[in-house]
Amino acid sequence: MDTYGERLEAALAKQIKIELAERDMDQKDLAELVGVERATLNRYMQVKRSIPMPVFFKIAEALGVTPQVLMQRSEARIQTEG
Repeated sequence: MDTYGERLEAALAKQIKIELAERDMDQKDLAELVGVERATLNRYMQVKRSIPMPVFFKIAEALGVTPQVLMQRSEARIQTEG
């Protein structure tokens, strides 16, 4: 991963996985709440496809955090892991 955007997408996917684990949820649960196919969500989580902004907002809502908090946690992950 070369660009900040690519690192951020990877950090976001990892943060979503952590948020799911903290809530005892899985990708199937999140996909249902967000209204996307589980396979589509899986592509987002594997960073094979970028998360569209409307879906990002729905993911944050389903996880009970604001989009800003989810993004801040992802950016912090880049700093600590990068």
